[in-house]
Amino acid sequence: MKKLFLCEIWFLLFALSACGREKKAEEPAATFREELLFGEETENTGSFGIPIRIYHSDGSGEYLCVSMARTEEITPEILFLNLSFYQMVPDTMDVRSFGQKKREDKGLLLTLDLPKEFENYISKLDEQKEALVLGSVVNTFLDAYAGQAILLTVEGEALTTEHNAYSEALERYPYQEASYQVVAKELSEGGIEISYPQITGLSDESIEQNWNEIISGHARKAFEDAEEGSSLTVSYTIKTMNDQLLSILIEGDYLAPGGAYPSGFRYTYNIDMRSGESVRLVHYRDVDQLARELLEGDGYTVEGELGEEFQERLAILYGDAGQLADVLRGFDYGENRETPSGFSYQENGRTHLCIEVPHALGDWVDVMLDGMS
Repeated sequence: MKKLFLCEIWFLLFALSACGREKKAEEPAATFREELLFGEETENTGSFGIPIRIYHSDGSGEYLCVSMARTEEITPEILFLNLSFYQMVPDTMDVRSFGQKKREDKGLLLTLDLPKEFENYISKLDEQKEALVLGSVVNTFLDAYAGQAILLTVEGEALTTEHNAYSEALERYPYQEASYQVVAKELSEGGIEISYPQITGLSDESIEQNWNEIISGHARKAFEDAEEGSSLTVSYTIKTMNDQLLSILIEGDYLAPGGAYPSGFRYTYNIDMRSGESVRLVHYRDVDQLARELLEGDGYTVEGELGEEFQERLAILYGDAGQLADVLRGFDYGENRETPSGFSYQENGRTHLCIEVPHALGDWVDVMLDGMS
């Protein structure tokens, strides 16, 4: 049977060398589920939980950074529990009340009333640490509840410390997504224009070097393999960048010599920044359940005008959810060096699938899955 997710886009989608550091072939994909980023499969629901972004101080105590965790539900108490893991608040922190109010043209206002214990705790901190604690609470709650601002009170009164009185609602504090950077490198000659990413400043230099060699190697091979007289444009977009995950979307167009129209393509890199391993769709999604949802037309949005046609094509090509699940199981670069059956990336906590379609329909389609990944 013809696969929906075609991988013979053109020469650029060659077989990868090892993605990430070498890993024993028999090591199960479930390794990633033991990490906070992907969570563990819950015993009762069989899902991987709801992802939440927890803000906290970096190791030097200089700025806010963000990490991912998972939970079966989102409550103020659970958010504070996660904040206590990073020692941003006491582990005995309680919540007196929490509310949400829609404001015209100003977004959602959150209200959080805390016990005197919180004011006593934060009053003992210096001004910099006070800002970090408040930033961690404010940003964590705003992300979890999609709020625009949050009013913090203590037993119904304005939060007051040695340094400030917080009588107004607080908006998002500045933070750093990652402790490393990604810079652009270029390869250019004639009709060939390739921009590719390189990691810099990562604390684990072996992970940085390994992935920089993989990515630059692919760019150089594409540059060298381009036919004389052809046109090739390649660019990249950082979709997620934090100290746990780097998700990069590569996009481009290729026009063969004498060709009438260029062909578009997409592929991705998803890197666990702590282990250096390549992260695949199967590591954080139940692909059997996902296959059923895709065939039923539930749980996703298709960008552009292909929504109804996309589901119809899926139903024709994959009457059996098991066959579609097998294809999804082969998504993304792994350790076996085989060309993937498709690609995914992470953006704002959501999973996107890059799926090839006929050239007349635009060469590829972006499928955004509902719910947080």
